Amino acid sequence: MERSSTLPVYLTGRGRSRGWKEGVSAFALTALLAATPAYGQETEATDDTDDAEVIQVTGFRSSLQTSQTIKRDSEVVVDSITAEDIGALPDRSVTEALQRVPGVSIDRFRAGVDPDHFSIEGSGVVVRGLTWVRSELNGRDTFSANNGRILSFSDVPSELMGGVDVFKSPSADMIEGGISGTINLRTRRPFDGAPTISASVESSYGDFAEEWAPTYSVMASNRWDTGTSGEFGLLFNYVNSELISRSDGQQISNYAERTLYDNGDVVDPGAGTAVGQVYFPRGAAFRSQIFERQREGLGAAAQWRSEDRTMEATLQYLRSDSQQAWTEHAMEIATDNVASSGDSRAVAGTQLTFGPTGLFTGGAITSDDNGWRDDQNGADARSPIGGLQSNNIRRDVMQNYLTEDIGFNFKWTPNESWSFNFDFQRVESEVEVEDIGLWASTYQNVVIQMNGDDIPDISFTPPGLNGVPCAGDPGTANCPGYFRAPHDSFSDPFNSFPRAAMDHIEQSEGTLDSFRADGEYHFNNPDRWAESIRFGYRHANRDQITRFSTYNWGVISEQWGNGGPVWLDGNVAGVGNLADYFSPFAFDNFMQGDVPSPTGSTPPVFWNSNILENYDTFANFASTVANSWRPTTTCENWEPLAERCGQMEPGTPFLLQEINPIQETSDALYAMLRFNQDVGDGVEVSGNFGLRWVSMNRETQGYHSFTDVTFASDAECAAIPAGQTPPNFCLLSQGDRDAARNFADGSITPNTTSHDMEYYLPSFNIVARMENGWQFRFGASKTITMPDVGLTRNYYNITLQGPEFGQNNEFLGPRINSTVGNPYLDPIESMNFDASAEWYFADVGSLTVALFYKQLDNVITNGTERLVFTNNGATFDGIVTTPSNSPEQGTVKGFEIAYQQTYDFLPAPFNGLGMNASYTYVDSEGVVQSTLSATDPDVAAGRVANIDTSLLPLQGLSEHTFNVSGFYETDRVALRLAYAWRSDFVVTVRDVIVPYAPIVQESGGQLDGSAFYTINDNIRVGVQGVNLLNQVTRTSQVLNDDLLTAPRSWFMNDRRVTFILRATY
Repeated sequence: MERSSTLPVYLTGRGRSRGWKEGVSAFALTALLAATPAYGQETEATDDTDDAEVIQVTGFRSSLQTSQTIKRDSEVVVDSITAEDIGALPDRSVTEALQRVPGVSIDRFRAGVDPDHFSIEGSGVVVRGLTWVRSELNGRDTFSANNGRILSFSDVPSELMGGVDVFKSPSADMIEGGISGTINLRTRRPFDGAPTISASVESSYGDFAEEWAPTYSVMASNRWDTGTSGEFGLLFNYVNSELISRSDGQQISNYAERTLYDNGDVVDPGAGTAVGQVYFPRGAAFRSQIFERQREGLGAAAQWRSEDRTMEATLQYLRSDSQQAWTEHAMEIATDNVASSGDSRAVAGTQLTFGPTGLFTGGAITSDDNGWRDDQNGADARSPIGGLQSNNIRRDVMQNYLTEDIGFNFKWTPNESWSFNFDFQRVESEVEVEDIGLWASTYQNVVIQMNGDDIPDISFTPPGLNGVPCAGDPGTANCPGYFRAPHDSFSDPFNSFPRAAMDHIEQSEGTLDSFRADGEYHFNNPDRWAESIRFGYRHANRDQITRFSTYNWGVISEQWGNGGPVWLDGNVAGVGNLADYFSPFAFDNFMQGDVPSPTGSTPPVFWNSNILENYDTFANFASTVANSWRPTTTCENWEPLAERCGQMEPGTPFLLQEINPIQETSDALYAMLRFNQDVGDGVEVSGNFGLRWVSMNRETQGYHSFTDVTFASDAECAAIPAGQTPPNFCLLSQGDRDAARNFADGSITPNTTSHDMEYYLPSFNIVARMENGWQFRFGASKTITMPDVGLTRNYYNITLQGPEFGQNNEFLGPRINSTVGNPYLDPIESMNFDASAEWYFADVGSLTVALFYKQLDNVITNGTERLVFTNNGATFDGIVTTPSNSPEQGTVKGFEIAYQQTYDFLPAPFNGLGMNASYTYVDSEGVVQSTLSATDPDVAAGRVANIDTSLLPLQGLSEHTFNVSGFYETDRVALRLAYAWRSDFVVTVRDVIVPYAPIVQESGGQLDGSAFYTINDNIRVGVQGVNLLNQVTRTSQVLNDDLLTAPRSWFMNDRRVTFILRATY
């Protein structure tokens, strides 16, 4: 339960002032810095007082002092940041602010399994090497209604926050669910401080996008003391924030192990000598993305407190509405068609170069001329024999995240011994996504020169007959007319064709209703160890339905069929002149001019309008062109989502397997003993010991879909001539043949599952505090994390395979093949141990060392199970690929070092200097990994990594993380620089697209800064800068089980500057 303070219940520790305020000598400071290879982070909070009269902190010093007080006095391991910390740096989302906390790091890709799309603002949050984080708002559970489980922190305006707490160890009164940690967002309340009216106006500029974007916010808070009726307070907070930015990327495509010959090529010239094995790419890619984000947030709170302060009621509301839109132009070699067309090789007359480990370092790449390319033009042949086919993609995406949270809390303290807390909450969340693209194609060679860790030089050049102009007349089969005068330009539609289209949508919503009641009895006996006993009950119901379509990619014309592709210089009935829909895109100022534009002076053409705004035009174009290329009624070409083959949910564009309804209920009881005692010699021992019991039920609705399989008929089996081997199906008995036909009938039957779970979660926390400022902490606990919602999908696509002969020539009857979710998944479990030594030597002065160890069980990974299904009176079994709880046990361990201090003891003007820093080391062992997809309707289908994932570090885990922030602050001037760095880490154990390999982000960091000037008591102006060093984010592809890596991607985004005017009255 909560006491009358701005802090969650878990932070209401002793809160006693201590005699630790003497500074340290310059000699001690020097020794401390020399002995501490740690670099840190910023934090904040609000001081806890029994009368709830909380001091409004301003300035870096005050916020660091409050953060330090929270950390020092808490009964559990926690770090906090404050509104001042968040506002002092250009952290426009909670995610970005969290990267400054010890042990916390963030991702910068839009989806972990898709490291081709860079995120300007931070995305996923990792705490102590694990992503199993639980999200809270004001101490209550919260979420975004997607296939995951927690709130999308990047969509929450940081301007609405009063502070953020990162809990790294639990107590029994905390809601279950966060193995790696719990992140609690605290919004402001009227009783937090004095009546205030404040406003802020900002304008940010990105030097790459070259666009300005505004942000404005306002907050008003007031309190009224009515005497006998008590005190009332109201607070209103509103923010509207926009961001426009640009990100460019350059990539090397899909390395494969090849044999190098003495002619410098990877294709045998006929009598060549093999030199050795090398790793050679199939091409390259480059992309440019414009990102626009608008985020609107509204916060409101009302409070009442009785005159005698025995009762307090709080009503809080938050609405966060985030809209992100991005348009990407990408040109990437279509490695699937390269591999099927004889694969990549050196341009004739050139040689490839490789490094000592066999990695490609440079050369001109083309496609072998052994593949099949058709052409509609017959005698006027156009499709080139050589050259690499590319995808020239225009992709438009819109993402909307809306979360509304309303909570009511009532506290009652009837006397000095008893206190009670009652809390109600409702969360409503909606997620809508539209993601649509059109693929065009050209043919070209690629010239690549690697430059070590720097961005490589890449250029796309015209193809010839294996790179050499042919000798025959243009337009003949042996001398195609591609890229020949007068069409010798990639900007000429003559050289392009529309290859494919893709559309994807998500429409998901969910609600969460919860109630909790807590009580605490205070023994009020200073001679006893037992200080109080706390107990409580919580009920929660989460009802969610996720609608997430597949990425509906389909061909509309191609080189390999129906007479070849439909060229863009032609006309198609119902569409007209195809070239009217396309325009050149030049990739101006590519990678901020650090490398030449790969397309040169004649860029290829791309779809030329926003597809989201013109979907009907796009859909008509793609389906009409597809039908003109290959008339079909069997769903072989691209069709719009709502017109796909398969069983659709009536009135929606979703297939049944793309809809995932789920309802989860939980009931929890806990009891916790809090203790405190002076044990002599200036040592005070305090802490808590408790047990939390939780009972959970998951109910899912779905379907069993039995694929319609055509087996040989009895007549066909009887008509087989004597002496001829019959089909395996005909070897079955008549009864088995009838059963198979009955089973595989194409039917779809509803299916509901219910899964009950029960857990006992003990926790123990103890702190020993010394009078000299030292304190020592130990904690032990058991925690759980529920599986992602998408992994529990209850849809079984069941295909009955015909009989066959096994490896030992044994006859195997019909059996099931299926890739499914698992509605019976259990939570991941962890036993956690924490210990720390903490030295608090000044109001803003501390040095802490924390060790942690987690023993993980039931980690979710790829698995197989033998399941039995019955349909239409027939029963068959088979091995089903599904998510499962691994029986293997793994560990995560590490330590954090944090230091902060203001150097007030220095002579003026240097006494305004200050610093905080942290370093985190994390290691894992034996933690199984998975290639599961929480968004794929098949969940486990086809997602097999090309190396042994057990050899990889844990996904998302950086072994080393480092933060340092230095500042200078006087009455009017406040300057700050902050640098966040993390070592290399696995972004994904399997890229969701080519190269379908593990991708590693190389080590790197980002420098941000701010400068503020206080004009008077009411007005403050400032400037903030982000990405001041113009950081290039690099990734690598893991090539083999020896974990050899090759350069994969280089991403560059804006340096951003924001000018700010703030007024407070």
